Amino acid sequence: MKIKEAINKIIWKHRDSLEEFLMVIVDRTTTSGYKYIPFSCIKNVDNNYIYVDNEVNEFIVIPIHRVIRIEKKNGEIVWKR
Repeated sequence: MKIKEAINKIIWKHRDSLEEFLMVIVDRTTTSGYKYIPFSCIKNVDNNYIYVDNEVNEFIVIPIHRVIRIEKKNGEIVWKR
């Protein structure tokens, strides 16, 4: 399954529990090298980018190739590159 399909499946199938899912991306600005983005912040996804609304209501555009996995808050991996 492609990442876009996995994201859309979670957004539409688990609408009422999006806060349980996290998208893990590569982020060179963090010490760990990874950033965790809650699915409740994802506003849109297309073939190349994910559009995220952050805590201060600014849109962030994330290239889709930076996503390395999707997991639940309990650590269960839902999708992995």
